[in-house]
Parts: sequence; C-alpha cells; structure tokens
Amino acid sequence: MKINTKLTKVSRNVKRQKGFINPGIYKGSTMIFNTFEDYINDIKNDDDRSTLYGINKNPSVEQLEKAISNLYKCHDTVVAPSGLAALIIPFFAFLKKNDEVLINDTVYSPTRTFCEKLLKNYGVRVKYFHPFEDINKFQKLITSKTKLIYLESPGTATFEILDIPKITKIAKKKNIPTVMDNTWASPLFCDPIKLGINVVIDAGTKYINGHSDTLIGFVSSDKKHAKPIRVATKTLGICPGSEEVYLALRGLPTLNLRMKQIEFNALELARELNKHPLVDKVYHPAIETSENHNIWKRDFTGSTGLFSFSLKKFYPQSKIKKMFSKISIFKLGYSWGGYDSLITFPPLSKRKFKTLLKGNLIRVYCGLEDSSDQIKDIINSLKTLK
Repeated sequence: MKINTKLTKVSRNVKRQKGFINPGIYKGSTMIFNTFEDYINDIKNDDDRSTLYGINKNPSVEQLEKAISNLYKCHDTVVAPSGLAALIIPFFAFLKKNDEVLINDTVYSPTRTFCEKLLKNYGVRVKYFHPFEDINKFQKLITSKTKLIYLESPGTATFEILDIPKITKIAKKKNIPTVMDNTWASPLFCDPIKLGINVVIDAGTKYINGHSDTLIGFVSSDKKHAKPIRVATKTLGICPGSEEVYLALRGLPTLNLRMKQIEFNALELARELNKHPLVDKVYHPAIETSENHNIWKRDFTGSTGLFSFSLKKFYPQSKIKKMFSKISIFKLGYSWGGYDSLITFPPLSKRKFKTLLKGNLIRVYCGLEDSSDQIKDIINSLKTLK
C-alpha cells in the first residue's frame, strides 16, 4: 500500500465509527466493567498500568497509538500531552540514581533543561558528546554506569546528522537502550527502528498534527522496551486530551502531501541562500555541502521544512531587528510544522562544545506558502544588511 493510501486508512475504521469517515471523540475517566470476573482480572493488570480506566483505554487514544505504531513499524506507542512530555518518559523508564545518560550536545534545548534542572536532582549524571568528533571513539564514552543513550538527528539549530547505526551497534553490544527524537524527519522520512533505535520520540505537535493548533507527543518502542515505557507513562499519569487526539488523527491523511510541499519549499530556499553573498553556511542536511550529507542520504528518505543559515559576520541586534522588520511571510515564533513559515535567531550558548560561527545564526521553517514568495521574503530582508 502506497503511503498516501496508507495514511487515509491507518487511523480510521468506518464500521467502528458507525459509518462516519472521521473517528469520534471520547471524553471521560470512568469505564464500566461488563462482569465481576472482568473486574477481578483487571486488578491483575495493575503492574503494567493497563487497567480499565480512561487514562489507559480511551478508544480514540488507542486508535492513534495503533496508527503511529503502524507508521513507525514498532511494537507499541504511547501518547503524551506534548512533545516535551513525551521526551521525558524514557528518562524515567530506564534511569535511576547513580546512572549515566549519554546525549548529543546538539539536543533540543528543553531536553537539556530537563536534564540540567530536574534529572540531575535525582542523582543521574548527564554526559554530552560531540555529534561528529566523538562518534569514532563512541565506545570509549560508555562506562559501567551508562544506562541510556539519548539522540536527536538532525540536531537542533545546526542540524548535524548522527551516524545512528554506528551508535546503535555499540549500544546493542552493551545492552544499553537507545532513544531518538525523530520529530524533524517524522515517520515518513526516517525509520529509526530500522537503524537500530529502541525508542522513538515524535512531537506530533509539529508535522503529525500539521495545523499549529494542538500539543501532543508520541513515544514508540520496540517489543523489548515497550512495557517499561508504558508503565512509566501511566504511572506518571501522562495522557493526552481527547480533542488533541482527534486533531492529530485528522492531520494524518494529509501528512505526506504537506511534507512533500514543505520539503520542496525548504530546499528551494536553502539553495538560494547557499549562493547568497552575505551567507556563510547553510545548515540543511540535504544540501550536498552539509557535513554528513552522505549519512543523511543513506539513512533518510527525505528532508523537511526546518533548517538554518549563518551570516558571514556578526551584526548587532538593531541590524537584525531591521532585517526582521522587512519580513512579512515568515513570522517570529516557535513550534514549527504547520502551514505558516517561521523564523527565529537561536542562541547556542548552553552547548558544551562551541559551534564556530562567523556570523549570526538564523533558523527558518518553510510552511505551505508559495516557494517564490518565501524566497523573495528572506532575500529582500537580507538587503538591509548591505
């Protein structure tokens, strides 16, 4: 079944939906047992937190979980109320006091904040590694206390591509679970489970929903690691809102159509910027001049709308503000993945390994506007810097 067809089928069952094309919304906490025997048997499920209760057995949530599991070719998926809520679950599932976690230094900033502000308080050591320089000596970074490897590829803001198979091969020999934030690629353009990853994070807020009106996250696991993830999720009381689940299900059928157009738009803009006289470097994995482009080409089947570029020199904030004042299509805001184009100017000051930049770093997300309008918007704004 081709992907466009698959996306219209995985989250829908017209017979169960009483003839309606779209699934219904279920709200509630209490669920009634059919028999006393069912109640007695349900008590036995308490250890894996799968009892008959709204937080565990909402029909809409189960429908979405199965759809995402199908797309990620994994054993199980749990749904969280945001991408950030999803990404913290593996830390609670696999780590305890005195354990150590390895994380690439280009990780999503809120992930770093969680590790620095909360995880460390529980006696867990956080060790960051360089996405390029440390890969060939990765095995030496692992100690007897390393109990989790958390990855994000491409990395935030500067979009470094990790050699995931090289890392997961080492991790499997050491019996260390691996987690990967795959939000940038979505299940359409990267298959982390195939690359050896055990647990996949996807902030469905972004591409799965696709309309910037929902906060939702997914944690998808292979068979070996599915139960600890589900137990941690339900024990922490993490569950999504019913309407958010509905909106994520609504977004799925158009996912590939949106992604293809977004991919095209971003590549067109990236290529224009790559030859611009004021631009020093374009950080887009699908651009041939990008570092580890060959690995991206090996492990990914496409690219998406988010990338960044750096200028040839540093301009004061007043100049950058003037540049932004000339932009009309790209809005200043976070949480990309919708139809609106966005722009930010990310700081990299919290990183352990400093990224060498000749000038200001600018991150753009290309939405669904016409590509020529997007290009004109950014190129015209750069004229203010001359």
